[in-house]
Amino acid sequence: MVKRLLKMYGPLILALILTLTACAADGKAEPLTRTLRKGDSGDLVLEIKNRLYDLGYYTKSRKFGKQFNEQMEELIISFQERNGLEQTGEIDQATYDTLYSETAVKMPRPTLAPLATPGPAPEPDWPERDADGYLDGDGEYFYENDEEGLWIYLGKNLQIRIRRCRDERKELSWFETDIRTRNGEAFRTVATNPDKPGKQYRYPFDIAADEHFVLGFSDDFYAERMKKKSADRPGIIIRSGAIYSDLTNSKTGHHLPNLDMMAQYPDGSLNVYLCNELTAEELLEKGAVNVFSFGPYLVRNGEINPLVYDYYRSIEPRHALGMIEPGHYLLLSVEGRTRSSKGTMLQRVAEMMREHGVREALNLDGGNTMALIFRGRMLNKLATYKNKEFVRTVTSLIGIGYTDNIEE
Repeated sequence: MVKRLLKMYGPLILALILTLTACAADGKAEPLTRTLRKGDSGDLVLEIKNRLYDLGYYTKSRKFGKQFNEQMEELIISFQERNGLEQTGEIDQATYDTLYSETAVKMPRPTLAPLATPGPAPEPDWPERDADGYLDGDGEYFYENDEEGLWIYLGKNLQIRIRRCRDERKELSWFETDIRTRNGEAFRTVATNPDKPGKQYRYPFDIAADEHFVLGFSDDFYAERMKKKSADRPGIIIRSGAIYSDLTNSKTGHHLPNLDMMAQYPDGSLNVYLCNELTAEELLEKGAVNVFSFGPYLVRNGEINPLVYDYYRSIEPRHALGMIEPGHYLLLSVEGRTRSSKGTMLQRVAEMMREHGVREALNLDGGNTMALIFRGRMLNKLATYKNKEFVRTVTSLIGIGYTDNIEE
């Protein structure tokens, strides 16, 4: 009997499975069977609300109910207007298909007023360089101009250009560090006590000098979370292919840190993920060498994280690492808590990243942890916290390049 039923209805069952699979692949919870309008309710209404949030029509929260209410109707009309559809406020098949299409028009987010454009940088007396701008030959080249705010390193496989920028109107100063690599040159990580994270704190510039980093900078400060053993999870932490922690948040959120992460791969790629998107083992299987966990992510696939428009509005020192393409990176270090620079919000950092062509970016630990170190010397000013001016001691650091020319 069962065999006969399978023979009769097998093709129909297979077609149904393929249809449901196709819907799932499009990101739709279920196919639309009738026009939805105000007063309706159910899981599909909730799923559509989440989709509207992803497209920027809802803001502030993802905690939606299942009711098709007046607010949802207004947002559907706005979506239909921006996408050239009949403005009915109802979800018919055309509206539903457009919602889940790759060409769905997003609600534009309010952007911040642009910062002042830095003036022309001084032109160094360049050494011999190859066609890609790297040092032509062995050795290394340094250029340092503290007054103009320009620091340069050239090696055979590494270029670093640090520019100090300022906007007097915003009482804001920041460093833009452009990093280019080839032939396997990559970011390295170091821990003061890998076996016991959180047991040996040192100044970041001392760590960078001992490691002979050309460029060193503070990371996700993971050891502090591992040491506390509190409700705050460390996040997924991988260093040099070894898992230090696989404890992360089960849900995404807008607390700080929310434990979004950035994975570094051998081909030079830096990719960001939500805190609960992949496990530590899955990241290792994908080839991750290092995974930094702090967050939130700022840019992904060239798109700014919607969370930064509604949260993380406090004015603070900020630190973020981004990838323009494999082998080409941007580190933004925003000074704050000083007399000359207050700091900024994460929306500003995300927008600065995207303006520079960054495709993937993660917010690292800022505040008094933020440190930018060139040849063993910290370039950013000390920040003030609780009436004390200091840079935080840390137990780990990110760096790149190797040099014996460390400043005393």
